[in-house]
Amino acid sequence: MENEIFEKAPVPKAFFTMALPVVFSMVISLVYNMVDTYFIARTGNTNLVAGVSLGAPIFTLMIALGDIFGLGGSSVISRLFGEKKDADGKRLSVFCFYGAILCGIVIAALMLLFRRPILGLLGADADTYTYASQYYTWLVLGAPFIIVALTPSNLLRTEGFAKASMVGTILGSVVNIILDPVFISVLGFGAAGAAIATVIGNICSDIFLSGFC
Repeated sequence: MENEIFEKAPVPKAFFTMALPVVFSMVISLVYNMVDTYFIARTGNTNLVAGVSLGAPIFTLMIALGDIFGLGGSSVISRLFGEKKDADGKRLSVFCFYGAILCGIVIAALMLLFRRPILGLLGADADTYTYASQYYTWLVLGAPFIIVALTPSNLLRTEGFAKASMVGTILGSVVNIILDPVFISVLGFGAAGAAIATVIGNICSDIFLSGFC
């Protein structure tokens, strides 16, 4: 943990040291979303585009669940570190990491079990169901990796490693951007390809961030 940033650095320096990498990560994520949409739209298949769009709330749900352990855990860990309870903070960090893995596995199992009714609630019809199901299925299979990716990225910021968190986030986005056209158009996987690229990008982030931790 880089205590010097929190304890000794001037407030403006500490603020920008921690904030700028987060902002840059958000910008890269925004670019990724635009590029992802671009490659999907290039297929010219309106039903495919609609099917992938119907699966977007599922991805948002996974981000929200990941933030429970990432952002929520970071808040508590920050207070523990501020109270010099480093051992408690480290234990909570481990709990958040394994809790995210367990949550991802449970969510994946439940969402696969109730795939048809969930897709119905999302608005999939006869024209979009096939594409929505393809995207949904691969995204749900990757739920543990997507949810887990958000945990160490936030916990590292809590410990003062904002740059490492930024690198992990950008790595996943760049891998996703590179794989999108390959899986969607070149290999012809369509909606499934978009989801597979997303999952692989998050796996790359997981490997980097977990290795850094």
